[in-house]
Amino acid sequence: MLQDAAIPTDRSIQRTRTAGIAIATAAVVSTIFVALDHSGGGSNPLEILQGIARLQDLKEVVHGVAIASVCAFAFGFATLARRMGLHRPLVLIGLTTYLIGCVAMVGATITDGFIITHIAVDAIHGTPERVAFAYNLIHYAGVALNDMAKLGWILQAVGTLAWSIALVRENGFNRAAGVVGVLSSTLVVALVFGSATNMSMTSLLSVLLAQLIWNFAAAVLLMRDQVSAKQSAQ
Repeated sequence: MLQDAAIPTDRSIQRTRTAGIAIATAAVVSTIFVALDHSGGGSNPLEILQGIARLQDLKEVVHGVAIASVCAFAFGFATLARRMGLHRPLVLIGLTTYLIGCVAMVGATITDGFIITHIAVDAIHGTPERVAFAYNLIHYAGVALNDMAKLGWILQAVGTLAWSIALVRENGFNRAAGVVGVLSSTLVVALVFGSATNMSMTSLLSVLLAQLIWNFAAAVLLMRDQVSAKQSAQ
């Protein structure tokens, strides 16, 4: 009976293909929308808050798409982990770590796209003291969101590395995807640790591009018909 469960059916293959499409689509869409994000400018606290408030609609759309993309990645990579075999320790470690990273990324995204903009909108018509307080609050919220984002990327990279090590032990395209994953996760970690406390847009896009190569490799892996030989044997 356990052997029968390991044999892929047309329905299970369709689910993994759907997950692969979800990963590929989220990778492209999230990168495009993040590139659309920008700061509002300003030379003093009030002007900076006004600039953030003017961008409220854009930031909510960009970060709403980012949250949807994180959910798509969680679905896609949970499917990949299930396909690889959750009985394998490296696979289960990878899934747990990656999903915790997704939670951290959602926290950073909500802070950047919604909490900060709402603080700015609420404060721009207030007293100078309220403006000063909101400005400082947004500053430290920015520090917090950068920490959450970095934690999310590191945990996702660790999850990717765990899956990649498992894949490298296999044959064919699985091994090639594993090599891509090792390179991608290593590059992400290097970019995160090499960036300033407040990451620039260039650093952010560099991390997303480093993740992009692994996301596409994982998407192709999920859209292939054959389950890995190692999983089928087990």
